[in-house]
Amino acid sequence: MKELKLSEVIQATGGQVLAEKQKTFTEIGSDSRADLKGNLFFALKGESFDAHQFLKKAVEQGAAGLVVHEVRPEIKDLQTQVTVILVKDTLKALQDLSHFSRMKSPSLIVGITGSNGKTTSKEFSNAVISACRKVHYPKGSFNNHWGVPFTLLAEPESTEVSLIEMGMNHSGEIKTLCEIADPDIVVCTMVGRAHIEHFGSIEKIAEAKEEIYQYAKPTAIRIYNLDNPQTALMFEKAKKDFPKARKVFSFSGKNKHADIFFEIKKLTMASIVLQGSIAGIAGEAEVFVFGEHNLINLMVAASIALACRLTPQEIWAALPRCKTNWGRNQLVHLKSGAELLFDGYNANPDSMKALLDNVKLIKSGGKKVGVFAQMLELGESSAALHQELGKQVGAAGFDAIWFYGADQMAFEAGVKASKFSKKIMISDTYKDVLASELASVLKLSDTVLVKGSRGMKLERFVMACEPLDFSLKKED
Repeated sequence: MKELKLSEVIQATGGQVLAEKQKTFTEIGSDSRADLKGNLFFALKGESFDAHQFLKKAVEQGAAGLVVHEVRPEIKDLQTQVTVILVKDTLKALQDLSHFSRMKSPSLIVGITGSNGKTTSKEFSNAVISACRKVHYPKGSFNNHWGVPFTLLAEPESTEVSLIEMGMNHSGEIKTLCEIADPDIVVCTMVGRAHIEHFGSIEKIAEAKEEIYQYAKPTAIRIYNLDNPQTALMFEKAKKDFPKARKVFSFSGKNKHADIFFEIKKLTMASIVLQGSIAGIAGEAEVFVFGEHNLINLMVAASIALACRLTPQEIWAALPRCKTNWGRNQLVHLKSGAELLFDGYNANPDSMKALLDNVKLIKSGGKKVGVFAQMLELGESSAALHQELGKQVGAAGFDAIWFYGADQMAFEAGVKASKFSKKIMISDTYKDVLASELASVLKLSDTVLVKGSRGMKLERFVMACEPLDFSLKKED
C-alpha cells in the first residue's frame, strides 16, 4: 500500500479531525487483535459487533489514527495519543477512501463475479497474468462491501493489474462494488443456483449478476461465457445495448468462433490437457488441475489476460502455471495407495453436478467412493435439491457413498430412486466411527471424491484416511 496522508483521508471521506497527532499512515486496519503499528484504524460496525468498543485496544496495538462515527467517552483520552477522525459512517468512509485511492491508481482493475468459480478464476488469472505483469489480488474470498475496499487500499504502488472478486447475497450489491472499484475489465463466470435462498429463482440471480456489466463504465471490456444460458443471454443483449466502440470478449468450450475456445484433449485425476485457440492462435497446454468444470475457470483467466494485453503466445505459455489451492479440487495421496479429491471449500447444486459429471470420466482400477456433506444456504429448496443430488450421486458409478447433514433423509430418498444397490451410509452429522469404517477399506487404485459446504468441515474425513500430502489449514 502507498503511504496514506491525513489530508487525503479528509478529502475522500469529508471527515472532521478531532485530534491531529499523525499526518501519514502505513496502511489501514479494522481488527484490534492484529498488529496495527502505524495504521489508520476504522471502527467498523456490523450486525454482531462494534469496533468502537475496542478503540483503546487498537491504540495499544499501535494504531496511529482512528476513524469513528461515534464520540465515546474514551475518545477524550485517546485524542492526546493518536489522530482521531469523525465521519458519518465508518463503512461508507472506508468505501469512499478506497474509491479515492482507486481513481488515483494507474493499474487495470478487473471485476470478477459468478455463482461458481470466482475465487478459482481469480487465482488462475493471477497465475497467468503474473508471468508478464505485476498483479495484486487478495488471497481468500475478500469479495464483499468490506473486503473489496480493503483489497483496493492494499494495492502496492508497482501494481499493473488488480484482480477484484465481487460476491453478492442480494441485488444491488455488485452495483455498489462496481461504483467503488470502477473496473476496467468485468466478467461473470456463470450463473447458477448458489444463494438461491436469497433470490428465489435463477432468473433473479442472473439479474443481480448482470449488474457487473450494467454498472461498469462505458469503456470497460466486458467478457461473456457463451456456454451458460444466462450469461449467453447477457452477451446477446450486450451486442445490442453497447456501441461498437465498447469492447466485448467471449469464451466458449463449444463455439470455436469465440475469442477464447478451449476443449479437453485428455483428463486425469492429476491434470487437464487442453487445446483450442486464443484470439485465433491455436495451442495446447497441460494444466495440473482436476475436472472438466475447471475449463471455464481457465477460459476466464485466458480472457482476462487477453483483455490485459498479454499476447496469445504469452497466455498459452503461462497456462501451466495454474493450480488449485487448499480445499478446491485438491488431489491427495493416501497411505493406502488410494487417491482422494478434496473439494471442501464450497458446494452448491451446480458445483456438485460438475464434480459428478467428472466422476464418469475417471478411469479407476479400483473402487470409487463418494463422501458428501450438506449444501448450505439453499433455503426452502434445500430438501428438494438434496434429493436431486442423491439421484445424481446414485447414478454416478460409485461403489460406496456416505452423506452427512440435515437433509440426510432427502438425499437417501434420491439415492434409492436412482436404484443404487451398493454400500450407502447416511448420518445427520460427521461421525468418526463411519469415517474410520470407510477409510479402513480403501486400497491401492481406489478413488475417493469428497465434497460439501465449507461449514461441514470435510477435512476431518481426509485426515481419517491418513493422507501423505495434506495438512489442516485455516482459510485465508
